Amino acid sequence: MTKTVLITGGAGGIGREFCKLFNSDGYRIVVFSLLQEELDALGQQLKSQRADVDYRPVQMDLSQPGAAEEIIQWLDRENIELDVLVNNVGFGMMGEHVEQDSQKLERMLTLNNILLSKLCMLVGATMKARGEGKIMNIGSLAGFCPMPFFAAYSASKAFVINLSASLHEELKPYGVQITCFCPSTTKTAFLDTAESKHQSSSGIREFVSAQIATPEEVAQAGYAALNKGKRYALPGLSVTLQSIWIRMMPLRAMASFVYKKSVKEIES
Repeated sequence: MTKTVLITGGAGGIGREFCKLFNSDGYRIVVFSLLQEELDALGQQLKSQRADVDYRPVQMDLSQPGAAEEIIQWLDRENIELDVLVNNVGFGMMGEHVEQDSQKLERMLTLNNILLSKLCMLVGATMKARGEGKIMNIGSLAGFCPMPFFAAYSASKAFVINLSASLHEELKPYGVQITCFCPSTTKTAFLDTAESKHQSSSGIREFVSAQIATPEEVAQAGYAALNKGKRYALPGLSVTLQSIWIRMMPLRAMASFVYKKSVKEIES
């Protein structure tokens, strides 16, 4: 039988590349995303890759209350069971935390944490009852590290990493795999969306842009990790070594290091 993957925010960036990889392996592709034009463009790309693709695009603002429940209701109406869930949607916010827009902050935390948690709960319950399934949560290298001028985003990804590790232990006995994939900075619109008018934003952007991977490279690493049953993974040796160094540093020292590097970038 045809396997089905649902990818949130799958019409652009890393999510789009995940769709192509799953499509090449014959999956039915279900995508919930914000922009209809990106969903339409993705459909054309998937069809050119595989003429008989079963592509189910749904335009939705996933930051709205009840979005997770609406996704489950849609799946029930379509009589679709998921083999794989990829919690990919999310964004970041640079700048001083006390100067952030409160509504945008709430939207970010809703996408990065609340939606992801609810989908893990609701889809995970179905997979547990069935005795199989895979969930991949997209974390970030930033989740291992306190980051002044990127504070709420890095904290939101720390939440994803810790939640994923906990769910892995809870669901493993029932045949459900949880993979947390933690890329570093990727060449997408992410940084443009995250940037603010405050000058600290330019400093953190320069700091996190020291090493940038392409969406294709990142998605391929994540897809390989999922297929290998990894508990969590990072794309490549360099990023893995960075994460080890970060985790060895005391939180206070790491926060001070990021602050000083970011301020130095602003002044230079």
